[in-house]
Amino acid sequence: MRGLSLERPPRWGLIALVLLVAANVALFVLLEDRSDQVVSQADEPPAIAAVASTPIRPSPTGPTAPSAPPILAVYGDGYAAGNSQGGVGPAGWPALVARQVGATLALHAAPQAGYASVGARGQDYRGLVQASPVPDASVTLLFGSRNDRGEDVTAVEVNAAQVINTVRTQSSTTAIVVIGPVWDDGDVPADVLAARDAVQTAAEAASVSFVDPLREGWFVDEQGLISPDEISPNDQGHQYLAGLISPVVEQVLTGLDP
Repeated sequence: MRGLSLERPPRWGLIALVLLVAANVALFVLLEDRSDQVVSQADEPPAIAAVASTPIRPSPTGPTAPSAPPILAVYGDGYAAGNSQGGVGPAGWPALVARQVGATLALHAAPQAGYASVGARGQDYRGLVQASPVPDASVTLLFGSRNDRGEDVTAVEVNAAQVINTVRTQSSTTAIVVIGPVWDDGDVPADVLAARDAVQTAAEAASVSFVDPLREGWFVDEQGLISPDEISPNDQGHQYLAGLISPVVEQVLTGLDP
């Protein structure tokens, strides 16, 4: 019996087989490489990388501008103006108060002036206010006046109301404080009390703060504060007045009622 023998495949078949295997291997390698790239890209979100590479710069900020000091407007008589007996310029209580509360002073005062009394410069308080408005005043003090003694009390009240209204018209945001007349001892004349009552009535009708030196007894128990003319405060008297008025202005500036 003749032995069996396998027929050798043709040469071109072997070549085709080798090429097929090589193509499969190449395809497998290519697919594996692309899979690795997809995984690598998924592991690193591009949005996070972009944010991390951008430097964060703070918004530019300049120094805070200092606020302007408040303005204190004062209208008054010789007690506010001062004279050769004391209280001239920086020694006067208006300047002392402004310095103590950190304010800029706008002082308009005339000896012998009052709400109805015409002063040495030909003006009463209404004339002073009309001639010298302070539209940006934070606080406006209307001081006095003992010079209204003997004047018609109705005129004092009407003029005081007009002065308050004029100040409000000139400066709608100012805080108005009316300080009544001052006497240098406890024996206050009746006509000074009547003038005080008229001013107080006008202040209360206008809903502004009223300070009553007569009721509070300013100067009553103090010695050595009035000059030899027995009317005008000396420099020590002006310091005394500043010590009484400064807390009132400070309370207004901090939003409290005096």
